[in-house]
Formats: sequence, C-alpha cells, structure tokens
Amino acid sequence: MSAQRSSRGHVIVVALLGVAAVAHGGLALTTGSAVVAGLSGLLAVAAIALVLVGLLVGAARFGGDREDHWLLACAVTGAVGVASALVVTWLSVSGPGAGGGFDPWSLGVLLIDALAVRVAVFTLRRSPSGTPQRRS
Repeated sequence: MSAQRSSRGHVIVVALLGVAAVAHGGLALTTGSAVVAGLSGLLAVAAIALVLVGLLVGAARFGGDREDHWLLACAVTGAVGVASALVVTWLSVSGPGAGGGFDPWSLGVLLIDALAVRVAVFTLRRSPSGTPQRRS
C-alpha cells in the first residue's frame, strides 16, 4: 500500500504561480525596457500554462514522474523569474540614469518567484509516503 504525497504543497505552488503570473504581467506593462517586458510577459504565459496543467490536467494529483516533472518545471520557471527580477531590481536601484528609480513590481516578482521555487522544491523533495527522503 503506497501512500500519496499530500496535495497541500501543490495547491500552494499553483496559487503562487497564479500570483507570479499577475506580478510578471504588471512588470511587463510598467517597465520601460522592451527586453524586460518581453521576458516578463513570456514568464507570465509560462506561469499561466503551468497553473492550467496543474489544475486541468491534474499533473499535481497523479503522483510519480508526471508530478515530479510538473514540480521541476515550476521550480525552473520560478528560478528564471528570480534571475530576471534580480537583474531588473538591481538596475532599478543602481541609479536614476540606469533604471529610472525603484520598481516595486520587480521586487514583488523577485519575492513571489523565490517563494514559488522554495515551495516547489520542498514539495518535490517529499517522498510518496510524506516523509523526507534520506540521502545515502
């Protein structure tokens, strides 16, 4: 009898990705850089796609490799979002000539994506029985 992982982590990941999609959309609409707007828009679309896969297809409920691939895709998408938000945040605070002042959307994206990565990786590391996996 094999116990399934708890779905709480998956629900949190889906919710965080939904919030990240909104934050990336806000960043894409308010930024002055076409490159940042394009990358943030792409990440918003990727987050929406992962939310739809998690909710409609049920990848978060089947368990096994399918669930692991979905969580890994969520973590990678969040990591790319963190990296892009770090660059945008750094540019926005580096000086008035570089970014035009502090951009609150970039800080919000940074925090939300970092939390999404953390929760996705934590959920991924849980074994099917709900106990942490031991390293050999």
